[in-house]
Amino acid sequence: MNVFEDLIVELKEENLLENSASAPDKQKKTNDNKPKALETQEESKAVPAFDALAEALTMDADPYGFKVEVIDENAEEPPVKRKKAKPGKEYFNKRAVDETSALQMVEHVLTGVEREYMKVVPKAFDDFNAKKALHVFINIAETADSEEHKTAEFALMRETEAWSLALLDRDEKIGVSLLRQYCDNTRPALSSQAMLALARFYRNAPYSESVRAKFDFVITRLFSRPAELDKRVCLFTRNEMLTHINKLYSEWSSVPLYDAEEDDSNVMLTGLSFDDLAIEAEAATSFDRLIESDFFGRLRLFKESINELFFAPTVTASAIESNVRIGNAYVSLIVKERQKLDAASIQLKYIEFNGQSVSDAAGQELNLPDLLNVLTDDVVKAATEVAGESKPAANEVKPSAAEAAPEKKRSPFAEKLIGQIKGMNKVLIGACVLLLLATSGLYFSSAYVLDENVSTAGVQKVDLDNSPLSEHIKTGRISGDTFYGLLLPSWDALPKEKREEFLQKVLQIGEEKGYKQVNLTSKSGKAAGYASATRLEVNMP
Repeated sequence: MNVFEDLIVELKEENLLENSASAPDKQKKTNDNKPKALETQEESKAVPAFDALAEALTMDADPYGFKVEVIDENAEEPPVKRKKAKPGKEYFNKRAVDETSALQMVEHVLTGVEREYMKVVPKAFDDFNAKKALHVFINIAETADSEEHKTAEFALMRETEAWSLALLDRDEKIGVSLLRQYCDNTRPALSSQAMLALARFYRNAPYSESVRAKFDFVITRLFSRPAELDKRVCLFTRNEMLTHINKLYSEWSSVPLYDAEEDDSNVMLTGLSFDDLAIEAEAATSFDRLIESDFFGRLRLFKESINELFFAPTVTASAIESNVRIGNAYVSLIVKERQKLDAASIQLKYIEFNGQSVSDAAGQELNLPDLLNVLTDDVVKAATEVAGESKPAANEVKPSAAEAAPEKKRSPFAEKLIGQIKGMNKVLIGACVLLLLATSGLYFSSAYVLDENVSTAGVQKVDLDNSPLSEHIKTGRISGDTFYGLLLPSWDALPKEKREEFLQKVLQIGEEKGYKQVNLTSKSGKAAGYASATRLEVNMP
């Protein structure tokens, strides 16, 4: 057994590694070297993958054997400044093993998505030549400057490039929602090395909106951990994240995809814009307000508009923190709704809301039905008590029945009016109350909501009368260059071929109505289909 022990026994039999074995001679860190940011979760052993993340992101400052010269400022004569040693054979061996093992991890993840969620037979890449080239490269006796070493390195680069291109071709057919579902539901959970491999793969892939969205999800997942009620917590401060991202980019040999000199100020402003969006979500008093302002649509369009600038370390770190804060604000607002309504009523209330847009915009899986399943009556009650909303103040003393204030005596007119109301038809009273509430709501929306300039710019409702779209679509709207449609029950009876045919028809109509992408949502709030000029995707139950 060789080729780096058969690539560490096929990455620990497809759980994609865990014990930080990316280099042949790397020693395991002791508990004394654990980063403080991870001590609590490591001690509780909540998620083992974070142990590996701690090791992966807090490696020694000199991991490849470069000599670091310590200068004594109190010495009479400063030591002669020495040049940093050139990287040797061990350095190149480690880089080669890291790249090959990362491709192997990505291969297993894509295979899992294809098999479990796309229901297709995966076309795995034949990695024999790549592993053979790795074996030759590692075991070559010559130095790094020799011609034989360079020849072996070129052969390995050719094979890994072919492998990477094959993975990119397969990845184009995988939607970001499917990747999120796989990473959330696969058991045992993916290790941190696997998530690092995915982040490296998407960071160095040719730019597309799909690649950006997948990198957004993976990097957010990598730098945060689960908390109560589907919330998440950042593992590091903003500055610490920025340091780790810069280090990862350098180890991945990632070239900048933006003009650093020209975009310095733009990078800073973009990072501040993410902060503003997070503040807006946290300040929202209800989930309805976020929907009315098309918050998640604006967040998605903002991320799309910055293109390659998203990969700038400063912007990426800001986006990670923003994703976590927005996701947590979303959960808190749904908890508020759940305190007033039961789960079925909430799902009915937001049946026309495209819940998948929350996950796409926030860079993490935030499925409303799944969250409502977690929010049972007992959980909501406990969350309310923790927030102090149902607890009396510590120094508050409830008056006894004997000490209760005497009821004020009503006037004769009030007594007469109450007596007349009691004698009225209760059904009629209920109808009057509902009419009064509806009128008040209309007045409020016109007098206050519109006055506060809630932004719904760019959102256009589509008239489906006498349109081919009405065959299977109940309501539709256009935001930016995307058409969002809520499907009728007739969609559920269609086979996959008919669904793809209808989806293609909706996309073609976009040439006339001015949209280039299609997002269809089923009556249950699940993503049902997506279409663009380069991709057509139908989700079957």
